[in-house]
Amino acid sequence: MFVQISILFLALIGAASSQNNCKFSKNAVKATWKIENGALQIVYSNNRINNNQWTAIGFGPGMSNMNVIVFMVQNNQVTIRTGRTSGYGPPQFDNQSNVMSQMVNHSGSTLNALVSVPLNFNGMNVQNCQTWNFVQSGPINNGAMGIHTSRPDQVNNVCASQCR
Repeated sequence: MFVQISILFLALIGAASSQNNCKFSKNAVKATWKIENGALQIVYSNNRINNNQWTAIGFGPGMSNMNVIVFMVQNNQVTIRTGRTSGYGPPQFDNQSNVMSQMVNHSGSTLNALVSVPLNFNGMNVQNCQTWNFVQSGPINNGAMGIHTSRPDQVNNVCASQCR
């Protein structure tokens, strides 16, 4: 009986920890994600994004080689772009965004988006366990991305394949 309860308890802890690995919330940014219909689906919210600012999600351990999804608010319109970093500085944007936007809006200082990312995102399998980075905000000056205003929040060992 004790062994069965112990196994059940460990299974519940494992399920709870994998569920915790499917969401992020800190300061202004909240995100949840899951694998659905052969893609990584992300619900993203930032309640402190104003006009001429950007926020982002980066996939990878450091700035030298990270795939990114950037949400840019310019002229009170949201543009979602994808790209890759090669070091410190703005990413090199893809010619065509690799993200499908299912819903995006910006009202006041709140951005809400629902996007789908292909499982093979710019040569990276987003199902694999890896580091994700959440950038709270940065300025847009004369159409160009400025440096983010705070250190990105890094979440290690995100295993999107466990989020269904």
